Amino acid sequence: MTAKPVTSATPSMWFEDDLVVVRVVGEVGVTEMQRMIEMSDQLLARHGYIMLLADAQRATGLHPDARKLQAQRTKQVLGPSHVAIYHVNRITRTIATLMQRGIELVTSKSYPISFHRDEAEARGMLTSQRPILRARAARQEK
Repeated sequence: MTAKPVTSATPSMWFEDDLVVVRVVGEVGVTEMQRMIEMSDQLLARHGYIMLLADAQRATGLHPDARKLQAQRTKQVLGPSHVAIYHVNRITRTIATLMQRGIELVTSKSYPISFHRDEAEARGMLTSQRPILRARAARQEK
């Protein structure tokens, strides 16, 4: 009997000014989701909005407990935001879309997410969203 390989996400995550960049390998687990939430919270505190750029080329999914954690956090805090994901396979796109719709139903809050062929296209979307998010953040400060 052969042992089944353990799939574990080992994402690279870093800041680029007002942007969190994530490159995921494998399945996103609770630890990785907690780190993404922490980094997003830092952006929200600094800029008043959240932008996340994610490379999903080597992602295999989202652990159910990580999905629950994300949904719980979104119920608590959801500032102006946009998530742009590129190199998305059909399964990842379906999961992300279902999560987005579920969060919107439960929280009555919009959770903008877009899917792109490549990094340049995804960055272009975030560039176009930046002034919109800044304006929303400024309105919330008042």
